[in-house]
Amino acid sequence: MTGGPRVLFVSPKVEDYLADSVFHGLRTLLGDDCVDYPKAEYMYDSFPRKGELYGNGFTMYGLLPDIEVDRSLDRDFDLVVFGDIWRTYREYLELEPRFPNVAVIDGHDRLELFPYMRQIPRWWRMPRVYKRHPYFKRELTRWARIFRGDIRPISFAIPEEKIVAAPPPKRKEWGSHIVDREVAAAVGGQTSYAFSDEAEYYADLQASRWGVTAKRAGWDALRHYEIAANGAVLCFRDLDRKPATCAPHGLAAGVNCVVYSDWDDLRRKLDAVGDDEYARLQRGALDWARASTTRRRAEQLLGEMGL
Repeated sequence: MTGGPRVLFVSPKVEDYLADSVFHGLRTLLGDDCVDYPKAEYMYDSFPRKGELYGNGFTMYGLLPDIEVDRSLDRDFDLVVFGDIWRTYREYLELEPRFPNVAVIDGHDRLELFPYMRQIPRWWRMPRVYKRHPYFKRELTRWARIFRGDIRPISFAIPEEKIVAAPPPKRKEWGSHIVDREVAAAVGGQTSYAFSDEAEYYADLQASRWGVTAKRAGWDALRHYEIAANGAVLCFRDLDRKPATCAPHGLAAGVNCVVYSDWDDLRRKLDAVGDDEYARLQRGALDWARASTTRRRAEQLLGEMGL
């Protein structure tokens, strides 16, 4: 026991990088005072099939000690967190009336807020939770203002044990996995998953000067954090087009990443980066990763909830 706040974390029962990073941070901070309900089996070191998980289970999964936790709900909790409102709305309808302090997390790539999706049964009758509780949304744009609720930004995070202690030496220019097809074609990278082993993936990033990333379904991606955490410098396509309220937060051109529009633009910018400038960008990227740990994310959530 930690003596901290008691938190009930309602798990989405399936891998979700935002929910899972928040839960990982809360458990790291609070120990068994953070109760996952139902048990998020894939988060624990006892989970036997990590390689079957989304993204081969890299970075976020199979890390937590499988300690004994009382998951009964007939207890007092200082905070109830619904890890993914789209997947836990049934639990929300059941549990929300019982607990006064509630936080709702929305990690979906959609711009809409819950319940505005026709796949939700009787969505027009669902409570507008963003007007009742703090609603933490990752893909948060100005469009959300029309809902006039308590809507707050949040982003992915990375376990602190996955961040290198110091900038690693470099022996090549590019990571093997390059999500931008134009850049991959120019430098001979691979756009699909290039690794089935996490240690090999990290070693490749640590040996590379540059890691390429871009907007996929949404702007935020665990890949951004993996690149920075392994001591490579992010090359982020079109980051300047990202809405300021939308995750990831804290990345800035010339401070901790390189922002580019196409391969020619990227090539020109990288050609102009000398050794001193590269070292400064690399330090900035690592500082950003260290400010984006799951522990930090959990602390931020608890602070915003008055705990």
